[in-house]
This record gives sequence, structure tokens and C-alpha cells, in this order.
Amino acid sequence: MSRVEYRTARVSPDAYTTTAAYTVVTGSEMTMLAYTCLAYTILVATHDIKWKVMGANTSDYSDEVEVQAEATVTAGNASSYAVSVAPYAYYRIKVVDASGGDHGEVTVVGIAKVA
Repeated sequence: MSRVEYRTARVSPDAYTTTAAYTVVTGSEMTMLAYTCLAYTILVATHDIKWKVMGANTSDYSDEVEVQAEATVTAGNASSYAVSVAPYAYYRIKVVDASGGDHGEVTVVGIAKVA
């Protein structure tokens, strides 16, 4: 039996603290030009947060759109987003506090591959 090799890319930025306004999780950007499948997982360590996945076709994200609607993740839990044929060239994660003034700490992992 032969082994199938997949070309993959991975991002796993440092833990990120949310604020009262939506901000990009630094290091969560994925370029999908050489890949087809994308998956993100977010783990929330402290305080509830809201997150969304953004997609764009320009590298400066000037045409970005929301590809996963805002979702709340409670402290101590995880959430994920996956697409088997990524329609956009660039993706990134944005997060915000779920309740005023309670900043959450999140960890994001993103995987891209050719299937």
C-alpha cells in the first residue's frame, strides 16, 4: 500500500487577548493559493469571546467578507471552522470580548492542505 503525502501549511500564533472591539488575531492569516482545504480551531482559556472567520481575494484584505458568522465561545471551550474547497485566497480570524471589559485569552490553530 502506498502512502499519500499531503502538502500542508500551519499557523499557530501565540495566545492572544481580546479587546472591546474586533481585532485580527496576529499570525492567524492563511494564504490559500496553493491549498484547497482549510480548518481553524480556537480555544478560549479565560472569559467568553466572540469570533468570526474572514476571507478575501486581495492580500491586503480590502475586500474581506465574513465567511463564518460571529459565534460565541465560552471560557474553557473550543470552536472550529472548516471548508473543503476554500473559495477565497486569504483568511484570518477576528475576535472580541463577549461581555464588556472581560478580556478573553484565545489560542488559534489553522491548517491548510491540498486534498
